[in-house]
Amino acid sequence: MMTVLRAYWPSVCKYRWLALAMVLFMVVTVLNKAAYPFLVRDLLGGLKDGSVESVTRTIWLIALLLFVTNVTWYLYDFVILFFEATIMRDLSQRSFAVVQTQSMRFFENSFAGSLVTSAKRFCHSFEHITDAFAYQLGRSFVWIILTLVVFSWEYPWLGLTFGVWVIVFCSASIYIAHLRMKRDAIAAEKDSKVGGAFADSFSNQATVKSFGKERDEQQRFDGVAEDCYQHTKYAWIFGVNLIRVQGFICSAFEIALVLFLVAGWRNGTVTMADFVFFQTWAIIIIDQVWQIGNIMNKVFRSVGEAKEMAALYTQKPEVQDAITARPLNVEDGEIEFHAVNFSYVDRETRAHHDVNDFTLHIPGGQSVALVGHTGAGKSTLVKLLLRYFDLNSGYIRIDRQDVVNVTQISLRQQIAVVPQQPELFHRTLRENIVFARPDASEEEIIVAAKRSHAWEFISRLPDGLNTLVGERGVKLSGGERQRIALARAFLADVPILVLDEATSALDSKTEHQIQSAIADLLEGRTCIVIAHRLSTIQRADRIIVMESGSIAEEGTHQELLDQGGVYAELWDHQSGGYITD
Repeated sequence: MMTVLRAYWPSVCKYRWLALAMVLFMVVTVLNKAAYPFLVRDLLGGLKDGSVESVTRTIWLIALLLFVTNVTWYLYDFVILFFEATIMRDLSQRSFAVVQTQSMRFFENSFAGSLVTSAKRFCHSFEHITDAFAYQLGRSFVWIILTLVVFSWEYPWLGLTFGVWVIVFCSASIYIAHLRMKRDAIAAEKDSKVGGAFADSFSNQATVKSFGKERDEQQRFDGVAEDCYQHTKYAWIFGVNLIRVQGFICSAFEIALVLFLVAGWRNGTVTMADFVFFQTWAIIIIDQVWQIGNIMNKVFRSVGEAKEMAALYTQKPEVQDAITARPLNVEDGEIEFHAVNFSYVDRETRAHHDVNDFTLHIPGGQSVALVGHTGAGKSTLVKLLLRYFDLNSGYIRIDRQDVVNVTQISLRQQIAVVPQQPELFHRTLRENIVFARPDASEEEIIVAAKRSHAWEFISRLPDGLNTLVGERGVKLSGGERQRIALARAFLADVPILVLDEATSALDSKTEHQIQSAIADLLEGRTCIVIAHRLSTIQRADRIIVMESGSIAEEGTHQELLDQGGVYAELWDHQSGGYITD
């Protein structure tokens, strides 16, 4: 629970004046209601004594109390509404920032759908916890204090008995609710997996339908949903047991109070007005204390649901900027890999990603093509350059600046990446192209689109640059997505380019357009290309052949063919203008 409360606390402190206003109105609403039994006792006393003046005055006071209570509750509800909405907005913003600052390995091992579910539950759990405190827990606490004071003032031993009863009731409720919280946390984790399964399957429906695997996907999802159901059911059973225990303890107190009042009435120490007063108060306080146990059940469930995201608030990113990190300053674009060693095993696929004693110097403005079999370490090397992971040993420098000593943002802002499978946002073509440079002018956007040969299809669209591309660019063809990614790189206009060429063949016209755009993009930049197209490989200044995370061969196209090694083997297996792995 403390993990969740610590995650919420900065946002609450930020708007503490709203929290204080909420507490103030909460106390006032309780005092308003607490005055009612006293006025009823006075009314009964006036009726018994036949005092018209006393009865009239009490009736007017009751009417005034009801009016003040309604006004106070209106203001109280407004403060709660404003407080919750403000804090939930702040929590959404903080959660987005917390998730976004995590390192790449975190995202590789996480379901996007699960993260979304966790973030939403984290915010909504705050609303549930605040409602519980504002409308029940906080008010019940004030009621308990008032009851202890009133009962002790009227009958000291009754106040002592009530205090012991409250301790027993709350202790039993908290203990059972705490046991349930563990099960709620597990149930919430299973629920996140349900959300992840939804997102994973629905985002790949084209694949599902192309293989006719709807039934298999349904069975797979049913298994995930069943697992969630079982854990949720066990958590709810604990909640039912809590209510049973609370009901027994409340009944015991009510019986004891009635016996005490009847005994007092029989010996003349308790009047009928006192009897009504204490019974009215007892009905209120038992309901309030009952609500403590009942709402604690919901609070612990909300805490369990918020726990998954709250844990991220204390999780430091795997890759962090050094305290003395400075912005990267690139003039020549020189890149140096020196004795680089890196190794990790993917938690999900168990695949090894290794780079072994890798040393390579790339002068500014030179283009280097990386070729090799699948798993040779080409993509891993690029991730290390972008500092998605930290090295085990060695160093990587850009213009004599170690990437460990510069900020991650400045490093990545100096490198344009065109991935093999371009990732597009579910936004307009314009927003996707200007992602690297939001301040780009309309003319610059169009020039970039033309240089990448994307304008040829954009200009034919009814909405042009304002066309929505669909989730992950699903409305565009593979070639169109590649050209949008190239347009983004053109617009970024940075000194270093990383290009992971697509391995899929395109129609001849699209292929020619993309090759032309790539040739234009490589001009005048330091380029690292994970190359598959023969035309790109031959155009590179140097070719680096990788094998098992190391450099197996290095040279020009003709030099490597003459060596008759790995590159020559790859060349012999070329297909349709592509090097095959």
